[in-house]
Amino acid sequence: MKLSRETIGTAWAGMRYPAVNRLFTFACFSTSPPLGSVASFIWHGGALWCTFEIASGRRRLSTDRYMLVSAILLYTYVAAGLLSFLLNDPRWEYAHTLIPLATFVFFPFSYSIWSISHKDDLSSAAALAGMTAGYGALALALIQYFILGMRVEGGAGNALVFATVTCMTGSVSLAGALMLTTRWQIPMAGGYLAAVLAVLLSGSRSVWLVMAVVSLAILLVCHRQLRTLLKGHLVKTVAAIAVIATLSSGVLLSRVESLSADWAELAENGEYDSSLGLRLALWKVGTDRFFERPLLGNGPHRTHQLIQDGLANDFDLSVQFTHFHNGFLTLLVETGLIGGGAVIALFLLVAWVTIRTLATSSEETARFGAMILLIFFLNYALGGSFNLVLGHDIIDVMFMIFLITGLLLACGTSMQEGKVAEAKTEG
Repeated sequence: MKLSRETIGTAWAGMRYPAVNRLFTFACFSTSPPLGSVASFIWHGGALWCTFEIASGRRRLSTDRYMLVSAILLYTYVAAGLLSFLLNDPRWEYAHTLIPLATFVFFPFSYSIWSISHKDDLSSAAALAGMTAGYGALALALIQYFILGMRVEGGAGNALVFATVTCMTGSVSLAGALMLTTRWQIPMAGGYLAAVLAVLLSGSRSVWLVMAVVSLAILLVCHRQLRTLLKGHLVKTVAAIAVIATLSSGVLLSRVESLSADWAELAENGEYDSSLGLRLALWKVGTDRFFERPLLGNGPHRTHQLIQDGLANDFDLSVQFTHFHNGFLTLLVETGLIGGGAVIALFLLVAWVTIRTLATSSEETARFGAMILLIFFLNYALGGSFNLVLGHDIIDVMFMIFLITGLLLACGTSMQEGKVAEAKTEG
């Protein structure tokens, strides 16, 4: 049977996508700690291509149930952000605050093309990339902390963002070491320990808590595999932990002392001009602004001014902030119960898929995908309570990367075969 040039091209593209998607997965997971916004350029470039593929009809949109529900929730958040902007003194000079919303519009298109993959390939690529990110993050952290004498910011240019993405990718490396059948098991465990040290050196206290909780959750789920991994490597593990404790002792003590001093100053003198005090002041201002406009919020473009005015009027502080140091509160202030509630509902959906998959599935890739979702959920739900959930290009891109790969591996349908057989039939 004679095949048309278009049919052959479609079949060839389908066969090529699994290899491309494996490399793309590795690039997405590995770049954010050492290279910062490079991860954003990579993912958005891929997302634009995926959108073109779907819009042109060359590929079809995935019909995976949980993907569709997630897309509806994300689009609800985007719509709430746009509507809130229009209803709250919209001005052309504020239009740039809407740009981050575009990231979430790409979700179903990126998912659909990413699903043309072998799940085993995606799992191994993500785990190896997490390992690579851990070692890369540590290399930069050691240089910045011990040689340059600066607070560790990695490639992100922001200590909290660097610590957040290092925590996420390092945790994936640990999950890979414990859950996947791979000869890279020990190097992956080492990548996780490297990420732990990098996070400690960043001085980001809230992320220290997140990484401790995420690590404990992974170890509890994989306790049997942990015993197997430690056999014959206990001495090396203890030595590595001792090195981590030694190298990070200085920053640990200084940051704990700083927190203690902030608390004493707040409790004794009512002084809010400190890291802890400013957070409490921001939460008070944000809560008041949310109750003023609870349904659709105040718009993403007014956050900076609301914070500036609130701190000045309520606490006599002249400080510049772009968010309330609580991601959920920021979402509620900007997009109200409609937008913020949609994001919260998405986290509940992710939690359900995670628990359901870990409880019912024995498939290696599915359980690893559920672990990616667990890392995603704990990082954004817990870390977002002190920092950002959405609103920074690197944080938003990692949100997409973890959500897409986690859902695809845990409960999605792989379309890796590229419909070669269908192409021949159609020809």
